[in-house]
Amino acid sequence: MKSFFLALVTLVALAGPGPDAHNWRTLTARRARATEDSLRVVVRYDAGNVSIAAAAAPLLYDAKARFDATQQRLSRSFDATSRTLRIGLDSSTMQRAARHSSRARDREGYLTLGLAMGIPLDLDLDLGTTRAKIDLASLWVSTMRVSSGATETELSFGSPNAHPMRELTVDAGVGSITIHELGNAHAERTTIASTVGDVDLDLGGDWTGDVPITLRVALTSTTLRVPRDAGIAIRLAQRISTVDTDGFTARDGVMYSAGYDQAKRHVIVDGSATLATVDVVWKD
Repeated sequence: MKSFFLALVTLVALAGPGPDAHNWRTLTARRARATEDSLRVVVRYDAGNVSIAAAAAPLLYDAKARFDATQQRLSRSFDATSRTLRIGLDSSTMQRAARHSSRARDREGYLTLGLAMGIPLDLDLDLGTTRAKIDLASLWVSTMRVSSGATETELSFGSPNAHPMRELTVDAGVGSITIHELGNAHAERTTIASTVGDVDLDLGGDWTGDVPITLRVALTSTTLRVPRDAGIAIRLAQRISTVDTDGFTARDGVMYSAGYDQAKRHVIVDGSATLATVDVVWKD
């Protein structure tokens, strides 16, 4: 298929003069998939709303954004050789914008990004102080790193990953992280970290074998939602923390759920919990 490239930048000034004025602008950028057999995506986005999901065929990516040009500068580039898409706010602008963040920009600014189905994706997302909704259904994610500040982040794995994900790392910082159907990620290694906030991990999905998770939480309320037909083993270094292990059996420093040895699939949790609570909720 013959490739095409379209990048349309529409500049729209919506505010009048004054220190609190906003200069809202929009950016639309898309590229058709040609011979690309993989895609690396680097997102740096400071404040606003971020949405990531599958793009319509035959697009490699489809980005739409709205931002306040008085305080932000949005950039977008694609390197065809390395098959790398970079989009977001440059670092100097991010720092300045963080000092002058406004409720209006947080509410009205957004980045919507669609990504190609059927090719491995390497996702590197730095989400600052955003509200992020990332729907990975129908996408093939090879590796994924999510780092955030004071963020509300929701990840959904609505369908099984095409191949095992090599690594999934989420550092939620000060904020909340919710992951739906994490089992569908088929991640060989999963690391979840949070300092002050809420962590909600749903281990549902179509998976077999073992799901290893490294959990590092402090001043955090963590909920592990485990399928009733799975077993869970927990080994956490605890410091003034509460871990729900009612009905579990201790062996060699590891807490095993009832019927763990007979279960055909297992969740294995290690790591640390400091001034935190960790609850296990069984789901049908």
